[in-house]
Amino acid sequence: MPRAIRSRFFFVSPWLLAAATGLLILIIVTFTFSTIQRDKRMMTQSMLQKGAILIRVIGSGAKGAYLADMQHGFLTTGSWEKYVQDVIDRLSGDPDVHFLMVIDQNNRIVAHSDRQKIGSIIQEQVIDGLKHMAEKTGGQSLLHRTAKMDTFGSVFLVARPCLFFRPVHPAISRFTEADQDTTFSSALSSDKNNIFSPHSRQFDTDRVYFAVVGLNNTGFEKSLRQLRFQASMLALAMLLVGVGGWLSLSAVQGYRLSQKALSDIRAFTGLLIARLPVGIIAINQQGLVSTWNQAAEDMTGISTQKALGSKVSQLLPPQLAVFFLPLLPVEELKETVTDSEVRLVTEKGEMSLHCRVIDLHDQDKAYRGQVLLMSDMTQVKELEAEMRENERLAAVGRMAAGVAHEVRNPLSSIKGLALLLKNKFSRQSSEFETTGLLIQEVERMNRTISELLSFARPGSLEFQSVDILELLNDVLQLVAADTSSENVDIFLHCDESLPHVRADQDRLRQVIINILLNGVQAMEHGGKLEISVCSSTDGRSVELQFTDTGKGIAPEHVGHVFFPYYTTKTGGTGIGLAISQKIIADHGGTIRLESEVGKGTTVYVLLPVTGGE
Repeated sequence: MPRAIRSRFFFVSPWLLAAATGLLILIIVTFTFSTIQRDKRMMTQSMLQKGAILIRVIGSGAKGAYLADMQHGFLTTGSWEKYVQDVIDRLSGDPDVHFLMVIDQNNRIVAHSDRQKIGSIIQEQVIDGLKHMAEKTGGQSLLHRTAKMDTFGSVFLVARPCLFFRPVHPAISRFTEADQDTTFSSALSSDKNNIFSPHSRQFDTDRVYFAVVGLNNTGFEKSLRQLRFQASMLALAMLLVGVGGWLSLSAVQGYRLSQKALSDIRAFTGLLIARLPVGIIAINQQGLVSTWNQAAEDMTGISTQKALGSKVSQLLPPQLAVFFLPLLPVEELKETVTDSEVRLVTEKGEMSLHCRVIDLHDQDKAYRGQVLLMSDMTQVKELEAEMRENERLAAVGRMAAGVAHEVRNPLSSIKGLALLLKNKFSRQSSEFETTGLLIQEVERMNRTISELLSFARPGSLEFQSVDILELLNDVLQLVAADTSSENVDIFLHCDESLPHVRADQDRLRQVIINILLNGVQAMEHGGKLEISVCSSTDGRSVELQFTDTGKGIAPEHVGHVFFPYYTTKTGGTGIGLAISQKIIADHGGTIRLESEVGKGTTVYVLLPVTGGE
């Protein structure tokens, strides 16, 4: 179950991966933007706080100086602007401050860190814009703006409306110190007459002034650029990590897919090699067997478990080992067979194999091993031999039919003339005896021609269901006299329940009699003749096996015993087995013969059962 879950996890849809990548990019962009905005707000707040402090210092410093002069009796009827200018002069030494100034509502400079500009009209539209914004907000806000100024470049401006006082009682300068203290104290005790109160007549409440601070914005912009760079690098790193993870996941997915495809291909290839009817034997560079399929096991009789990893030269018979290149230096290599037919004898019998060897090379043309392909041609060879035999028999049949037709008519005339002559001679004369012999020879020749015609012409068979055991018992009674005279013992072995065969009873009787008489005649000094009858493994046929203990047939004659007029017996015609073979073939069965000199002969007859094909 966990393996299946992992497989489903790795084999995700590419659309899902694309959606995940898009979501990751959106998150990174949002994070980067929010980080930059947050840092920008913090730095702006810091600049605003610095500007607000400077504006407070200007107002507080001017008031403090004015009060100090009043307390010590140095207050004159001079203008209050000089107190503001004194404070601005003391603050203008800060390198982070470009300028400090106070302007009235008509944009006239009342006080400035550059005394030459006092009394002039400010021309900067940015400052004028700040003033208008302050008027709209009621003068309660601390306003700021970043602007490009011709003199200073990038400047962070901070502005705020202010109410400044000015002395309006000229007689206050003539007070004594005690009177001044009394007057100062009494003035402070009443908000209505307080000269520092906005409600006091000592203030010019009809006019609005603006304090403007121009701060050096270079450090702010540099820090902001660094923050943007750091945020961008962080976003890029996160993006690279995300893309790297996505690529890793894609690589893992591709690897798993390729492994699955490779596993499927290997399984299919293994199944294909195992199921192919062609024997496949592959060796590696060291001459060790790496592939050995089921067909190769069936053909050679060597198990796959035993073959794999074994030395091919020690495993295979010489007929097959010769196909593989010997592991010798190139100058010592002999010419090897690449394509030929091999006769291989195994426990299952003799087989005809068509073998072809193929050299294996990789993409760099380096030798990697060899593959031997083996095709079982046994049945093909048997079919070819059977076809040739059928063609030969057909040719012989056509010739026999023609010869019989041409010879039989003259024989009829000869026999008639011989009978006519025989009747003209007395029975005691030699001529009568001679004509009788002539008639016998003509009849013998006629019988031979009849046999030849029966072999040549397709017989008209009358198929029926035949009890093979009953038929064998009838035949054994017919040949009992021959077996007894030749001192031959017959033994019959049958299965308990045999199916009936589909056959022409008379023709099948003729075949069995012919086989039994051949076996009896092969045992000149007596012997044993065994008959075995059994059903085939598939139940579609019945096999009859006739085994004698005669002198046997030489190997060079075994392949010709079914040829017409080919015989190794003295006085034999050589037509019996040929006719038997034709009759069995007409029944849809097969007949074959195995023999060994000095041990005997076995004839196998296979017949289809009733209802079989």
